[in-house]
Amino acid sequence: MPRTRSLLIAGAIAALVLAMVVRYPRADSPTELVTPAHRDDPALKPAESAAPRARDLPSVVPKVVPVRKGPDYAAQYRHADDLLAFLEVLAPAAADGDVEALYYLAVASRRCTREYSTLFGPPGKEKDLEAALETEYWTKYHEQLARRIHAQCSRFKAAADNAFTEWDNLMQAAAEAGSGPAKAVLAFELQQGMIRMHDLGARDEQKTAIRTLAKEAIRTKDPEVLYQLAFVDTITGISGTPADVGSIWMLAACQRGLACGSDTEQFQFFCRWDPACQPSETMVDLFRRREGPHFDYMQRRANELNEQLDADRFDEIIP
Repeated sequence: MPRTRSLLIAGAIAALVLAMVVRYPRADSPTELVTPAHRDDPALKPAESAAPRARDLPSVVPKVVPVRKGPDYAAQYRHADDLLAFLEVLAPAAADGDVEALYYLAVASRRCTREYSTLFGPPGKEKDLEAALETEYWTKYHEQLARRIHAQCSRFKAAADNAFTEWDNLMQAAAEAGSGPAKAVLAFELQQGMIRMHDLGARDEQKTAIRTLAKEAIRTKDPEVLYQLAFVDTITGISGTPADVGSIWMLAACQRGLACGSDTEQFQFFCRWDPACQPSETMVDLFRRREGPHFDYMQRRANELNEQLDADRFDEIIP
């Protein structure tokens, strides 16, 4: 990344930190996010345990919570009903150099800017929830998620003085700080940008940039990286084609420790297409049922992928 771009990102982070110090002074002891109470719907109860890595995966995930070195920002983000409040609490940790906090700062900002605009229209032309559900195909298709995002981002969108709107600068800063998931998200964004590119030379350059980010990302061995790259065609193949290994990468992410239970959005989305889906299940169960006899092959490939990561055989994964 050019030095000028790096300086701009550093400036944006410095401005964000200054705004947070002025508006939200730090207490004598660290502030921790409190997970909001869950709805009474049993399908939305938390299933914090991710599917274990094993040769033979069980149908129900054992209720064992992995030991973590710090706060579980992923769970806090997943359960946050007010993303502006989430951002305000997370900012001091990001300012102190917590790379994962900086990543989730970018993720929450991206949800209330880029993702929100995709569902409800660009700034200045945004539709209200019901109008978007009535007129926008993808908003209706993702209705459950659209209602969730609209509620999560209501205060974020209404805030007159919002220091968290530059999601791309925050994501770039997280990537520069060493976040594998941030690099994977940026690879996805570059992949999306290729849709509008017609020059073959420019597309080849973009593919090279995508592979560079992806190769750096997998070296962190973070399960979130595997999940994010599952949607990057340049890395895991075009969906629905023989080269598509996206589902294998998703399964490997679940095996590696990614939360894949019924409280996750990915589970809730895929659950819509599975009449047998149960709140006690995980994404692994959905894959097992969907793939049928093919699941054994899929599981073996996912195990191989994780073994390659564990052995630092990164060039075998992405040549």
